[in-house]
Amino acid sequence: MREATAVGPERRRFEVPAAELLQAVAASVRGLETGADSPMAERVSSLVGEAGEAFVAAARPRGLWQRISRAAFEEVLHADGASEPATPLAQVIEDAAELALFAVTLGDAIAQRVAHLFAAGDLAGGYILDQIASQAADELAQRAARLFEAAAPRAGSAALPYSPGYCGWNVAGQHSLFAALEPAEIGISLNDSCLMQPLKSVSGVLVLAPLAAHDFSPAFPCCAGCATLDCRERVAALAARLAAG
Repeated sequence: MREATAVGPERRRFEVPAAELLQAVAASVRGLETGADSPMAERVSSLVGEAGEAFVAAARPRGLWQRISRAAFEEVLHADGASEPATPLAQVIEDAAELALFAVTLGDAIAQRVAHLFAAGDLAGGYILDQIASQAADELAQRAARLFEAAAPRAGSAALPYSPGYCGWNVAGQHSLFAALEPAEIGISLNDSCLMQPLKSVSGVLVLAPLAAHDFSPAFPCCAGCATLDCRERVAALAARLAAG
């Protein structure tokens, strides 16, 4: 990963080689393959390999983060009624040591490549490449968190990304987030329905806090509508990373 570049006293930009990002999600990518005893195993394995090569050729992973005070972030979080009164994120930031807005993207070419495969009738190839790109975009957000962590180390604390659309932060919160962060610098824009372009982009806030702050109980009203509750997996992974040092 290329080191973060200072673009202001509290703002950093970074890039990650596509091959390095693909390697980081290798275990998840292998989950796209079928069992060895499947008659389609060889074909699917070939498709996954081709998709990986296409990803490396087309993806241009890059990101940006910018420190923000808790008071300023609370304005972003609650702007235009874009957040519920009681949310996991509002609770988490109470114990935050540092906060930063962030945005990451794989660039437009990868989304175009996926769209081309679907348009050409290669549904399997399009699906696999789309899944690899989604996993890589999530990993890129985690890379942003770890870079932020390294820039503001706090013993016993770690950073996790939180995005509009999750943890009680309404997706409409993208508008105030983009106004504060201005990620056009790395090629990301937002349409009226809060859809980011390029599609394989992630934005939100990086919260550097003790593990206990991130380990909230998913019993908030907004949690009832969550289809994944992957907060539990995120906390488990974070705990393992902190334990490993």
